[in-house]
Amino acid sequence: MNKIKTEFCTLQGKWGRRQVRYLVSGTGPIIFLLHQSPKSADEYKPQINEWASEFTIIAPDTPGYGGSDPLDAENITIQDIAEATIELADSLEINQFGLYGFHTGASISIAIAHQFPERISSIACNGVVVLEDSALKKIMKNYLPPFIPQWDGSHLTWLWSRMREQLIFFPWHERTQEARMNFDISPPEILHENTLEFLRSGDHYRTAYGAAFQYRNEKFVPQLTIPNFITAADSDPLSKSLKRLKPSSISIIENSLNHQEALEKSKKHLLKFPASSHYKKQEQKSLDGELLNSIIHCKEGDISLKKNFNGQKESLFIIHPAGGSSKTINYLTNPIAKSKPLISIDLPGHGESFKDLKIKQLMSLNTNIIQQVFDHHCTQSATVITINDSCSLSIELALKSKAIINQLILIEPWFLDKIEIDDYLEYGFPKIELDWAGGHLLKYWHMIRDSKLFWPWYKREASAIIWEKPNIDENQLQIELTELMRSSKYWRANLREHLVYSYEDNLKQLRVPLFIAAKDSHPLIKKYQSLTKELNNCSLIQLPENNNEWGEIILSKI
Repeated sequence: MNKIKTEFCTLQGKWGRRQVRYLVSGTGPIIFLLHQSPKSADEYKPQINEWASEFTIIAPDTPGYGGSDPLDAENITIQDIAEATIELADSLEINQFGLYGFHTGASISIAIAHQFPERISSIACNGVVVLEDSALKKIMKNYLPPFIPQWDGSHLTWLWSRMREQLIFFPWHERTQEARMNFDISPPEILHENTLEFLRSGDHYRTAYGAAFQYRNEKFVPQLTIPNFITAADSDPLSKSLKRLKPSSISIIENSLNHQEALEKSKKHLLKFPASSHYKKQEQKSLDGELLNSIIHCKEGDISLKKNFNGQKESLFIIHPAGGSSKTINYLTNPIAKSKPLISIDLPGHGESFKDLKIKQLMSLNTNIIQQVFDHHCTQSATVITINDSCSLSIELALKSKAIINQLILIEPWFLDKIEIDDYLEYGFPKIELDWAGGHLLKYWHMIRDSKLFWPWYKREASAIIWEKPNIDENQLQIELTELMRSSKYWRANLREHLVYSYEDNLKQLRVPLFIAAKDSHPLIKKYQSLTKELNNCSLIQLPENNNEWGEIILSKI
């Protein structure tokens, strides 16, 4: 089986400087797989595994979805997204390629074939939308409401219901007999995955989604000059659109019994018109102070990181807490990146890094992965900055890594005594079961929100109040919620390993300067003050209550 690799590409074009995440696998003629909204290229992983023996597959995240930056413009059209896709092909030095698109991806495929016929060998489209003016007007009014995080998590209740309704009615907001569809409701596991994809795009979910509805496929399909195959499964609500399409002289438009048949027919069509098989992976180059997403292909899997420099040099290395990612600590990394070379890694099982972990001892896996990143980027020394429960990782690295670590900065580490550890192990890891009604989303939300208000988060009582200005920005909470749920298989295991870590014994063995950074109001501040007295190499950094100011404070101490 061909391995599916994750890659990032930086483009400079019509919409400024932006990054595109894409999946790549296989050998043979190149085809692009363009996903539906509001999902990402990840939905194609099973199809990539099936098709990679016959094609070189490139599956990008549409702008604003998955890991791709949105286009810097208002009122994005399908024609715009078509141009953006060609920008990606240009960057990868692909002269000609085939296209397979599903739903939104189908409309994008038609637009690319119409606007850039010389670049396309053939297209296969599965599910093409064609709406009468009255239906389009109604959809644009009701189908894509703004998605704005709310302090109480009520937006999550709406979202879960929305994901269920789209399997019951089309359009989902028309609760009529005519709109009823003959589908099973997906199990909570599938609904949850779909919800996560939606959360990754946030309010950007409306861009390509809305553009697809407004694109007039019935106008452009008859004008196509390259071979095109258009189908839809009989169960697909968009199958009704096929009869509204007038074919061009080289079109094949026909129904399929089911989705699998649609895939088989599409594959057969694309194989008839092979394209180029050449592409060149772009070498990422950062600008001063700019954090770019990058991928390191380790033997264990793809590791995602953000960095702001090219080549190997002394740098700062920042590791997020369990259940987070490089994205959840932008408040810290963005200010630092303006002044210092920086690497912010997504730990295995988190962010954009690989998720299928084969090892139970995560501490060992994490330190090994970080060592590989060191080997790749840091020929000189590194300062390691860790936060909360990831602090044990930096201690392990300083004790065992082959890299030259010149200092550690531990930001509010979770150094607990035995009673506190036992208490957290019993109450701090609730088993949150996925359920049909979506109540698990609110459980995650309030766990994150309460962690800003109480220590520990599950002691929702006066004695546990954190007496400082509440840090409960809804947008930041939303990011943390999304990343926590994306790492749901592994964050508990990572946190458990940290809690039982013998930090007191290992801190005494350190031979590098150690800083503990914390707010005066932090519940563990007395523990930190005690450690600075016990350890000869340890100093305390006072952090302001506003974590957006932490980066500047830490920079001043380096």
